Amino acid sequence: MEDTLNIYQLYARYSDAITRKDPETFGSCWCDDAFWLLLGAEHRGKEAIVEAYTNAVAATDLVLHLASAPLISLDGDKARVRSQVQEILHFSGGGSMLLLANYNDELRKVDGQWLFADRRISLRYSGPFSMDDNMIMPLMPDAAKPFA
Repeated sequence: MEDTLNIYQLYARYSDAITRKDPETFGSCWCDDAFWLLLGAEHRGKEAIVEAYTNAVAATDLVLHLASAPLISLDGDKARVRSQVQEILHFSGGGSMLLLANYNDELRKVDGQWLFADRRISLRYSGPFSMDDNMIMPLMPDAAKPFA
């Protein structure tokens, strides 16, 4: 049960980091030698993954990343996980979009912490999302900080 709860925390920390546009916390979710298949592009290694993430959110002023409760299959210090995600993005120059996708993940427990070793997203929908460009509110200061 402890491993399952810690995996849920990994998914929550990941979503929180994306929503706050926090590359440091985002990077802390990955193994050093991780692999990320994102929208057809392959990224290998934590450094390359964080760079890809940083570039992906650079033109946004709002990202809301909503991951559903993952389905988890544990095998010692490894786990397979399937989850769904909704991501709402608003771009700094105006306009917004919605992404709906499935993730198929492999996790590894490293020094007692569950991390993403392999994440592969299967995009189900990517397209327009109606959002009033003038009503985007920044995160409150407490919500913009990492949650400890």
